[in-house]
Amino acid sequence: MDASFVNPFIAAISSVLPQLGFKTVERTKVFPKDQYIEALGVTINVGLANQVTGNVVFNMTVEAARGLSSTIMMGAAVNQLDSMAQSALCEMANMVAANAANALNNEGMAIQLAPPALSQSTSQFKVCNGSCIVFEMLADNQPFQIGIGVN
Repeated sequence: MDASFVNPFIAAISSVLPQLGFKTVERTKVFPKDQYIEALGVTINVGLANQVTGNVVFNMTVEAARGLSSTIMMGAAVNQLDSMAQSALCEMANMVAANAANALNNEGMAIQLAPPALSQSTSQFKVCNGSCIVFEMLADNQPFQIGIGVN
């Protein structure tokens, strides 16, 4: 996968997450993967369409999802992933994907986004028809992954 396609997503994470209240955002690992990733408990999928088709998948444990959603909701206690916490996570995914899509559109690559879809599972999740790239991230010490795959 071309770095010119992936870099806007990394830039979007670094730009958007501080706006949502995160003090530190860092990338810890990058690795290629086949078309499947192991769901860690909570996945948020944003579909890509138009000139490029594929998916951007945010993948995290339930504990990390609670921590991330708590920060997004200005420190509110999140004991379970209720509809408000799920909405906060989906909005985070949507903001990151939209920011990256705008950057790619500015470079001449038309991309449309499907609304984020959250699922809770620990099974395999298909990201794309080929291989994908996975970034492991930390936001205020809450670990999560972002898988980017194009068909």
